[in-house]
Amino acid sequence: MEHHQGLALARAARTAAKADANSPEQQKIWSELEAHAANVLESHFEIEETALAPALSTLNDSHITMLLERMHQEHAALRALLSPGGPRTAEQLAHAGELLAQHIRFEERELFELAQARLDQSALDAITKATQQR
Repeated sequence: MEHHQGLALARAARTAAKADANSPEQQKIWSELEAHAANVLESHFEIEETALAPALSTLNDSHITMLLERMHQEHAALRALLSPGGPRTAEQLAHAGELLAQHIRFEERELFELAQARLDQSALDAITKATQQR
């Protein structure tokens, strides 16, 4: 559900970015993105950074290390783009929408698939528990 909501917001951001500069639609989407970042993304990122990443890191695999570096870089970029008070241009809105969509697809298609294939059941259970506790 979180990913669906994020993808819908990403698409809305890319669409709104094409409207006139500082249009009411752009401002509305910025507000929705900021709220989504505060209410959903931050806890989602925290679980990935404190439960998923450490579990995957124990596998000592250079490909996994590269994927985790990408995850951390994208989390940092999304935090910067979606933090209140940042620049709110149409270009930034389009970039936020594109990065959010790419990040979600990266998690779904690569990171989570890898976790399911390589982590043992106890590690997966711990990640599930962390997700349920948030």
